[in-house]
Amino acid sequence: MIANNYFSDDKDLQLIYNQLIDWESIVKETEGEGFIDHKVYTETKNNRYEMAPSSFEEAMELYTSSLDAMGDFFGKDVSQKSQIMDRNELKYENGKVIFPKETVEIYEKFRSTGLMGYSLPREAGGLNFPATVGAFYAMIMARADVAFCMTTTLLNLAQIVSRFGTEEQIETYATKAATGECLFAMSLTEPDFGSDLNSVRTIAVKQEDGSYRLTGTKRFISQGCGLGEYPALLLTLARTGKPDGGARGLSVFLVKSSDISVAGIEKKMGLHGSPTCEIVYDNSYGEILGEEGLGLTRYTAGMTNFMRLVSASGGCGGGAAAYYESLKYANERNQFGKPIYEIPAVYEMVHKIKRETNAMRLLTLETARVIDMYQHHQIRLEKQGKPDRDIRKDEKVKYWSTLASILTPIAKYYSSEEGHKNTSIAVQVFGGAGYTEDYDISRMFRDSRINTIYEGTSQIHVRIATGAILAGMAGDGNFRKYLNSLKAEIVSPSTFLLEQERVLEESIRVMRNIQEEVKKETVAENLMIQMARYLCSLLYEKSISKIKELDTKEIWQKDCRAYVIDSAATAQSCLYRIQYFD
Repeated sequence: MIANNYFSDDKDLQLIYNQLIDWESIVKETEGEGFIDHKVYTETKNNRYEMAPSSFEEAMELYTSSLDAMGDFFGKDVSQKSQIMDRNELKYENGKVIFPKETVEIYEKFRSTGLMGYSLPREAGGLNFPATVGAFYAMIMARADVAFCMTTTLLNLAQIVSRFGTEEQIETYATKAATGECLFAMSLTEPDFGSDLNSVRTIAVKQEDGSYRLTGTKRFISQGCGLGEYPALLLTLARTGKPDGGARGLSVFLVKSSDISVAGIEKKMGLHGSPTCEIVYDNSYGEILGEEGLGLTRYTAGMTNFMRLVSASGGCGGGAAAYYESLKYANERNQFGKPIYEIPAVYEMVHKIKRETNAMRLLTLETARVIDMYQHHQIRLEKQGKPDRDIRKDEKVKYWSTLASILTPIAKYYSSEEGHKNTSIAVQVFGGAGYTEDYDISRMFRDSRINTIYEGTSQIHVRIATGAILAGMAGDGNFRKYLNSLKAEIVSPSTFLLEQERVLEESIRVMRNIQEEVKKETVAENLMIQMARYLCSLLYEKSISKIKELDTKEIWQKDCRAYVIDSAATAQSCLYRIQYFD
């Protein structure tokens, strides 16, 4: 793989970071009025708050320097070990998962960077970065190695403990994730129930001392075994209520990897460096997180939303890897007396990857911004002891969380699907060489496939989002208002953008008139595709006026035009499929 700084040497990522992100509002919402955590440091001298910025400029300096360090480490260290870690794979012997020494070495080196707990609050020893910075992190990490990205992002699930756990649980578990002493895993899925979490059968029985004992089996649990000598904490969904109690009978428990057994690991198409475990709980000790009965409705939702944003970011990272690796190969590979990059068909493939990647980036980072507009405020209200019902009624939380609930599945769906398509195009650029294991592109293709499956398959996200889209686009619905606000920032919307809007409105009208639920669900993905590409087109055209350098603006205008033309054509074909499906 290319060895350089995956942040500072990526010109498009630099452009997006420096010119297209509304950092003023993000910093304000993250740090709070008056930079709350800095005030805590000045009053207490608690060294966990020492890095808390006291101004917008300090915040931006902190974000930029950390991303530069992350880009350097993943671009020059992790990327150069990714193929080795993939080929050496994992081994399972006598109930223990054995990692390649290169994986352990790179993990320990990552620990020394101090960048692990990027999403954890400072009270837990983390960096308390906004979701937007976290999305940049995941884009960088996934470009270098999707499997190792999985390991490092899962660590930041400790934010659920720091958000809902007791002070003792925060100190015992969350702070160890910030330093990499302990890994984290989501232990939700069961052998007979994939995404149907309402049907979870693992049982938790309360003991006299207030702890619980868990019995059951979980499957497809990433990193459930820990890594080498580093243990994992499993955030486990289990039933405390009646077997047929549905979501209300489910709670989340903190279970150490030392208190469970690993029955085996999956032999997978890709992600060879990331263990996917079958976990057996046999009267295993567990501590409850928060309150009984809120496991699925409150705590698991926080975990899955975080990982959906990571998945969307991973699609962007895979797209960036596909672009830069195929660009390099196309310029070096000579056929018919010239580099294949000069062959129009190859040139178009490479540039399709580029514009699709930037569209994904814009959508994913906009989704992260929307999350930042309410999540930090919501957490502060929770820490103040405000009742849940009052927090839900808070205008800021209500408005932005509703938008996030629509954008998150759209971004996850679109970026994971397009990210995989981009790696497929890149394989085609490499030709026969891409189908071999001589180049990293074959691994990238295999690894990118998981993004469309984990954290809920694409089809599940279509189901989640479609109803919300139809409701949000009704009359003066919030989602319609939001889209109009984006459009209002475009000086002169293109004909192709307006055509997408017209076709989207017609698709929504037709969808609303479909009476048969089976038919509506069958054609729903077409609406999802239209909405995702319309959002990306809005964000693409909106970005052009903000670009300062004329040469760069010209390049982006060309890419944007090609993207919105593709999107208009795609929108029309989706409308036909909705109208004429039988």
